[in-house]
Amino acid sequence: MGTSGPRSRMNHRAVALEARSDRGVWKLAGVYPASTGGSSAARRIPNAVRMPSYAPAGTFEAYTAPAGDEGWAVWVRYVAGLPVPDPRPASMTYRVCDRGSGTEYVGVRIVTVTVAPECPVCGGPRGSAVPYRFHEDGDWFVVDKWKNPCGHVDPYVTVLAEHRKRVAQLEEAEQKAAAHAVAIGPADAGEYTEAVTLLHTAAAEIRGLHAKQAAQFLDLRGHGEAARRVMEEMKARSGHMSARQAALFLADLAAARAACSDCEDGRINYRGADGEFVSLRCRVCRKETVPSA
Repeated sequence: MGTSGPRSRMNHRAVALEARSDRGVWKLAGVYPASTGGSSAARRIPNAVRMPSYAPAGTFEAYTAPAGDEGWAVWVRYVAGLPVPDPRPASMTYRVCDRGSGTEYVGVRIVTVTVAPECPVCGGPRGSAVPYRFHEDGDWFVVDKWKNPCGHVDPYVTVLAEHRKRVAQLEEAEQKAAAHAVAIGPADAGEYTEAVTLLHTAAAEIRGLHAKQAAQFLDLRGHGEAARRVMEEMKARSGHMSARQAALFLADLAAARAACSDCEDGRINYRGADGEFVSLRCRVCRKETVPSA
């Protein structure tokens, strides 16, 4: 298991000593046969609850993750002192090559993938992306390479499969959430109630519906202003936005507009130090308004 090998009997004292000598670096504490055991240990270690090797409380961090077919791995790191180690990422993003799944060569395509931050073999942290430039078919491409500290290698084809599975799971969850929103009836989203209802209905029917498609749909149904706000927000999120997220965004925007007390009908008007009149668009309300004279 990883570079340290499997531990049939967990020696937390030895692990804690090793972690103290290598501050901020994740160390494998052990592998539990069930997720409940791994989760329990990961919760108790930071507070040293019934685990005196990790005392005093607050000096260690821990997490648990699947370790292939072996069970659930628990990883720990010593964090006392300065500087404070970077927080563990919620996911990792890499640029990888996609050469198709067939036996014939179909060229190369660069795909940006989002995957779990842990190695699927041992649960250890994945490595940081390092850009790599290469030449193929008369063109130059840039992908990412990374080296997992545990020593396990992530083939591009495996990472692509993990990414696609993750996307499918997210799309399924969003579709179910949208269907639930439709089932319980329209929620009060202020001026966007009808637009939000339309998006929830569409997202419940079409899995993986993107915010760009959602905005086009809203525009066709006469909700041009809502469509423009969705496109504006989608651009701010670098295109990473689903129809379900667009619906939630519009509901939040309507609530923000109702609570905003900083502007007058979407404009913040004031006179500057030089006496010049200034009229700015309110960043909270984000209304389409004409500056006051």
